[in-house]
Amino acid sequence: MKSTRSKAAAPRLPRRWRTPPPLTRGSESLEGMEILREVGGEVGVLLWQAYRNVMFWASTEEGERGRLFSPEAGRKRAAELAGARIPDELAGPLSAFGDMLSAPDSTSGEAMAQACTGIARWAEDEGHLNTALAYTQAASVASQRNARLALAVGQLARRRSELPRAETWFRHTVMVARQTGDWESYSRAYIALGNMLIRRGNFPGAHRMHIKALRAARRKGLQQIQGMALHDLFAIAIETGRREQGEEYARQAFRAYGPNHPSLPVLAHDVAYFWVEQGYFARALEVFQALETHLTSPQDRLSLTASIARAAAGSGNRDLFRRAWTQVVRLNKDPDVQGVVPGCMLDLALGATTLGEWDRAESAAEEAYELATRTGQAKVRFRAESLMDAIRDGRQAEARQQASRSAAPSPKAETLANEFVRSLEHGRVTAGA
Repeated sequence: MKSTRSKAAAPRLPRRWRTPPPLTRGSESLEGMEILREVGGEVGVLLWQAYRNVMFWASTEEGERGRLFSPEAGRKRAAELAGARIPDELAGPLSAFGDMLSAPDSTSGEAMAQACTGIARWAEDEGHLNTALAYTQAASVASQRNARLALAVGQLARRRSELPRAETWFRHTVMVARQTGDWESYSRAYIALGNMLIRRGNFPGAHRMHIKALRAARRKGLQQIQGMALHDLFAIAIETGRREQGEEYARQAFRAYGPNHPSLPVLAHDVAYFWVEQGYFARALEVFQALETHLTSPQDRLSLTASIARAAAGSGNRDLFRRAWTQVVRLNKDPDVQGVVPGCMLDLALGATTLGEWDRAESAAEEAYELATRTGQAKVRFRAESLMDAIRDGRQAEARQQASRSAAPSPKAETLANEFVRSLEHGRVTAGA
């Protein structure tokens, strides 16, 4: 068999659509090496060989593929497969790769992409995310005009925290989707790019990306994508201090999602939490309580209960605050919720401060600070530190006065809150985990 050294392949598209080729390797010294480490054994070797074969084949001009492999390559691979113990789910795809070795010039990119996707699904089910990423990438390189495959590569790279690689694939998705007219993938890729910029604190850039996604979704009537973009635009507006624009984005997101959309409870929680930050405790509490049967994952339950505690404190409901406090302390022991615990403890501390329960406030603020420091959550750490300083410096009265203001929401906000509550009380939507 001839050399199987692969090279990055960029779609052969008109020059005006081109962007730099997406990254096809992470930190591994040899392309595909993570497959060997992750899967191991004879199955790992066969998957690694097949991956290298497909990448080499896909990155070669169609007219030159007939000379890539030796005449015996397909027969030898078939013999290797016959003597190996491989999972049933891999038999068909690996056989398809063997057939490609025998007839590389007559094999279609769609056939190779389908085989690669089959292996990627198996790998993801088995928890082999490196292998899933490699084979999803191979599928995209084999079927270069399929924007959904390119988008899937970016999403898997993001899950693997390979953010530079993910960004190149999202940009690649934009290029391919625009050229092929896949406006859903186009919009989703821009949303993904915007969210990566949010993580970096580049809110103006994130706003531009989400606006591009929103405009495309509106032109093509993609309601769900509109809701996603508007939801994120709400978050960006709030982070940048544009309260009225944020509320307008929230209202538009509610309309785009509709009353039965699974993302509606998350939007309702985000908006109600914003109202808490503005001092609209009573209205926020009503929305939070309507959400109790809809947010069911451990992280969502913990975040919601902490939000209820803070809103109850702001509304002067000491009994409800203490019940929620007890629930948060119980729920935060779940290992699946550790990422949200610092923020939840900060909410408890703020609620206790509002009610003048200083021992509770100080202990919760200290825990929030320590956990946020350990997990690198700078914003929570800063707020917890400021709150501890206020308590320890004897400024309890000032802190209490600031935290317990009871503001009345705007008429538009009141209307949106009522719509959230009506939709949620009908029990027609349940957020995913």
